[in-house]
Amino acid sequence: MAPSPIKYFYSAYSAYAYIGHQDFMKIIRGSGSNVIHKPFNLMKCLNDIGYHQLERRTAKTLEYQFGRQRDRWSEFRGVQIPKITPSTHNNGSEITDLILISAVQLGLNIDYLCYVFMQNHWINNLDLSNETAVNEVLIAQGLDAKMLIKKAYSHETRDMYSSNTDEAIELSVFGSPTYVVNGDMFYGQDNLPLVERAIQQPFK
Repeated sequence: MAPSPIKYFYSAYSAYAYIGHQDFMKIIRGSGSNVIHKPFNLMKCLNDIGYHQLERRTAKTLEYQFGRQRDRWSEFRGVQIPKITPSTHNNGSEITDLILISAVQLGLNIDYLCYVFMQNHWINNLDLSNETAVNEVLIAQGLDAKMLIKKAYSHETRDMYSSNTDEAIELSVFGSPTYVVNGDMFYGQDNLPLVERAIQQPFK
């Protein structure tokens, strides 16, 4: 019997989603599982569940989470990432997340496309909230950028984005990436060994 699909909650600008994505895909390919991509509004989710808003965290905490820890994991996984966070990072990634949902609806290779956006953000300072910049990436990938962006703004896509966010809030997802295997939630790419184990043998 095929494994149950794994729900993958993330926002395209997430450092740890980027760092863990390729290893996550290796696990998926090795297990024969399918992924349900769930791009969601990360900051709305964190605010709604009351989870340690960034502005309330200390400078030392932020430096650990998004500095030293990020650097160690990127080195460990062999993923190139700059020492300095991209200047466009605080703009978020809503239009890109909506485009990724559109790509899912159209049956495009979302596993690959989401990584293209993540990598371009972290390596090339791509503003994932800028429609013009995102449009150029889509064209470079040989995709129908005009159609994808139009679909991204549709009620159907926006409703799916809201639904993904509501589901994340209901689950108390407190970061990106978060993986859900047979109803069991795993936060963070550092938990990928547990995700792999859960696919093969659910925890009691």
